[in-house]
Amino acid sequence: MDQLQVQTGNERLKRLMLSLAKPEKWKATEELAAASLRAYAADERLARVDTVIIIGHGTSLATAMNAEFLFSRAAGAAARAVPAYQFRSYARDYLKRPERTLVVGISCSGNTESVVKGLEAARQAGALAMGITGRGETKMREISDYLIEADTAVEQEAGMTAYSASHLFLLYSALRAAVLLGEKRGNAKGLKYWEAQWKSVKNAMSALPELFEKMGGLAEEYSQEEMHNVVALGTGPNLGTAQEGALKICEFAWVFGACEELEDFAHGRFREADGKIPLLLLAPHENLQEKVLDLLAGCEIARTPTVIFTQKALPEVQKLADRVILMPAVEEECLTPFLYVFPLWFLGYHFRSRQGKLVGERRFGLKATDISYQAYLSRRQT
Repeated sequence: MDQLQVQTGNERLKRLMLSLAKPEKWKATEELAAASLRAYAADERLARVDTVIIIGHGTSLATAMNAEFLFSRAAGAAARAVPAYQFRSYARDYLKRPERTLVVGISCSGNTESVVKGLEAARQAGALAMGITGRGETKMREISDYLIEADTAVEQEAGMTAYSASHLFLLYSALRAAVLLGEKRGNAKGLKYWEAQWKSVKNAMSALPELFEKMGGLAEEYSQEEMHNVVALGTGPNLGTAQEGALKICEFAWVFGACEELEDFAHGRFREADGKIPLLLLAPHENLQEKVLDLLAGCEIARTPTVIFTQKALPEVQKLADRVILMPAVEEECLTPFLYVFPLWFLGYHFRSRQGKLVGERRFGLKATDISYQAYLSRRQT
C-alpha cells in the first residue's frame, strides 16, 4: 500500500468518527432500531424477564459491558455482561431461571460463532434470545426470538479493517431494547425520558472535532516522550468504555493498551507504573473522584502521567492530574459511554497516523475468524 492509499484510508476513518458529531448520522440506526422493536412491542413474554445476560467478543463484549448498565437502569433488570465463549461453554451455570432470563447476543456480523451458539444454548434451556446486529440474512437472525438491527455496515462499506461507529450504533440499539423491556416491566422512566436524555447526548457530540485536536496534541507529546503503552481505567458504565478504548488503541495503532477497573488497578497492576505508561482515567461524574484522588496520589509518588476525562473536576483533581480533559455534561451516567470512548479512539488514531501508517491495519494479516486451528492445518497441508 503506497502513502497516498494510507492517507486516503486514514482520512476516511477520521471522517467517519467525526461524522457522529452530526445528529443526522444517527438517523439510520435510530430508524432501524425503532422498526425492529415495533415487531416485539406487543410480546408479553418480555414482562416476565427479570434477568438479562449480554454476550459478545472483542468490541461487541465492550458493547455488552456498556449495555449491562443500560438494561439495569432503563429496564430495571438484573443484568450481566459475559464473554460469549464463556457463556456458551457454561450456559447451565448462568441460566438458573431460564424462564425469566433474556440472553442478548451482540455481533456486528451476526455470525460470530460463540455468540450464535450462546443464543442457541439459551433457547434450548428455555430462555429468550435477542440478537443485536446489522441488516441482512445472518445466523443470529435464524435463531433469535428477537432481532434488533443497527447500521453496522458503515466500516465495511468504507473498506475499513477496524470497527468504530458500529460499536456505538449497536449500543444505541441496546438502549432502545432496554427501554422497551423497561416499559414491559413497568419501569417508571419510559421512552420519552430516555429520548430526551439521548437527544442531550447527541447534542453533546458537537464537541468531537475539538476533542480530536486535543488528543492529537496528547499523542504528539507522548510519542516524543516514548510513551507507547497506555492503561485505560474505568468503572461501572465506563468499564466497558475503557475495554473498548484499550482494544481500539491496540487495533488502531499496534500499541499495547490495557483496561483495568478503577479501584482494582491499585491491587497489583500499579506495580507496572514506571513513568512511561500513562493512565487514562474515565470518571464522568463527581461520585468517582474520591477514588481518582487515591490513584492520583499514588501516581504523584510513582511519577506516572495521568489524564482525567470528566465533566467536572474537583480542585484537588485539577491540582494533581497532569491533564484534565473536560467533557460535555451528560446527566445519565449510563449514557456517558457514547461520548467517553471517543478520546481513546482518537488517541489510537493519532498514534498510528502520525507515523504515516494505516490506522487499523491488520497485523500478520489476521482477523478474528482466521485464528483457527483447523484453518492453520489447512494452510499447512496446502
